[in-house]
Amino acid sequence: MKIILIGFMGVGKSTVGNNLAEVLHKPFIDLDSMIEEHTGQSIPNFFSKVGEGSFRTIEASLLTKALQMEEVVISTGGGVVETRQCVDILRKSGGLVIWLNGTFSTVTDRLLNTVVDRPLLSGKPLPDFFNLWKRRQNIYADTANFEVITDHKNITEISNEIIQHMDHPTKFDTLRSQIDSFDNATLQQLAARMTVVDQVALIKKNHKIPVLQTARMANMRQRLNKAFVGKLSNELIEEYMSFVTGAAISREEQQI
Repeated sequence: MKIILIGFMGVGKSTVGNNLAEVLHKPFIDLDSMIEEHTGQSIPNFFSKVGEGSFRTIEASLLTKALQMEEVVISTGGGVVETRQCVDILRKSGGLVIWLNGTFSTVTDRLLNTVVDRPLLSGKPLPDFFNLWKRRQNIYADTANFEVITDHKNITEISNEIIQHMDHPTKFDTLRSQIDSFDNATLQQLAARMTVVDQVALIKKNHKIPVLQTARMANMRQRLNKAFVGKLSNELIEEYMSFVTGAAISREEQQI
């Protein structure tokens, strides 16, 4: 099976692709690296010298060459969907085209914390960069067979998710991918919350402040009910409050 990863810059296509290839015992091709080897130049240098049009022509040619392998994992550049030629090549490849997707905030955070030079990012105002991301979202969706959400997931989790669903990917799998991302984000926020709880416990201990703050808890319930009216039931909010406050109180009491 040919597995082709598409998606915006910064979603982790190369890293996931390399890991996926190792797990599946398939050769791995990074299309950007293939272009650099072919041209003898880095992507930014070559892009700036020949322009986007010539770059995309070579990209299409090398994508076709890479797809001649029957058993392979291929990671593409974020702009591979910018030309109709490459989109058609992907659709007719006979492989599984997987869209690695991340929110704009996640993508920009990753890109701002990397030293990799991105030709279409350099010098681009944030609103323009957002418009580029937003425009490509529809193209990725129309091109891919399957979408995997990468937010709040590590490389192993993303690879395992692809392997689990790659034989018969469905819309249900995509929705589950979104839920898994939300679950991971929720637990990460809970872990961060408990770290703050530890700091609060120390202050309460030093200043002999009671652990239980009844008025604050009542205000919090009222605020949450108002903020999520029509979105979450009062019963669900009450269950949430009971869980987080119970966990916080227990943790504080252990330290005080």
